Amino acid sequence: MEQEQSWGDSRPPNQNEEISATSGASTDRREITELREVNAQLRKEVEELRSQSQLSLKPQKPKVSKLRLGLWLVLLSTFALSIHNVIVRITIGQPIRLFGLFSAGGFIQPTIGNSLLILWMRMLVVVPLMIGIAGFLYPPVWQDLQKVLLKRDRRPLWHIIGSGVFLFLSQVLIYIAIAQIGPGAAVTILFMYPLLTVPLAWWLFNDRPTRLRVVVMGLILLGVILTAIPSLMVAKLGGGVFFAIFSGAAFALYLILMQLGFRKVHPVPVSVVQFLTVLVCTSVSLSLPLQLGVAVSATGRPGLFMGGLVLGAFTLVGYLSNNFGVRYMGAAQASIIASSGPVLTALLAAVIIRTKLDWVQIAGILLVTIGVTALSFERMRKTAKSA
Repeated sequence: MEQEQSWGDSRPPNQNEEISATSGASTDRREITELREVNAQLRKEVEELRSQSQLSLKPQKPKVSKLRLGLWLVLLSTFALSIHNVIVRITIGQPIRLFGLFSAGGFIQPTIGNSLLILWMRMLVVVPLMIGIAGFLYPPVWQDLQKVLLKRDRRPLWHIIGSGVFLFLSQVLIYIAIAQIGPGAAVTILFMYPLLTVPLAWWLFNDRPTRLRVVVMGLILLGVILTAIPSLMVAKLGGGVFFAIFSGAAFALYLILMQLGFRKVHPVPVSVVQFLTVLVCTSVSLSLPLQLGVAVSATGRPGLFMGGLVLGAFTLVGYLSNNFGVRYMGAAQASIIASSGPVLTALLAAVIIRTKLDWVQIAGILLVTIGVTALSFERMRKTAKSA
């Protein structure tokens, strides 16, 4: 009886276990069935959406790649700055024949005072527009400038202001050089700046020059000499060569100080301060009681006014297109295209104002362009390796 009683007591748990196991299995099967139904429904909806999208979408042309867009923008920048140099020659110096058809230009003579005047008018156009678009190019521009101004370490601010001062000097001198020896030769001699930037970068940034840089420096020096020889042989034009050389030296110091500024501050606020510095320098220089040779005839004032507006417009187009071009294709690649500046300036001057160059000068322009391009290629390879 005890055994029967124990058996009787143990049977209900076994039945409960079987019932719970059966119910659990049926629940699992039901959940699996429901998941399969949901999965099938989702697949059906996905197929319907896919078919609808294929019907509604029309074939579109592929978008232009950012690299190609950057290429066109940097080319536009180089073209705008080259045209700027030609317009400087039209504005300053003797009247010339445009496209060999009609006489124009010659609104002011190539003096330091007149060069300051046209640069001042150019900055009156550039600075307000640059301040207006700075926030679009780089939204926190004013916050960054405030940080630089309130910072205890004043070196970044002085580096930026110093770069603006040397940019001012370079522009004043190159304007006189362009008027005296022509845009192509003057801009080519201006591009001698690697002869100074390479050793200065070694001294300041411990950037030891490679063998390629040494060879390129020799190539650029030879090109500058070949470009300058015909002008040096003419007494009146010899001074223009020296103005271009000093302009190149000032431009080298501008680049070095700008590089120091870029280490702490974004390029857009740096450019705002630089343009403001140029405007202040020209305003102060013109207000000094010095005989700088500022002279504008009544007949030349309308042309001078238009020249200042056009130069300011091309400056801004060159800056903006280069800014966006560098964003899309990188600074190293953009500098390769920008190194074609001397050749493009010489070609445009030959077409628009019929500037004549000797074969020696053409060879010099090509040598300088090849040298600067080689430096840009080396920079691109260095950037790619570091990345």
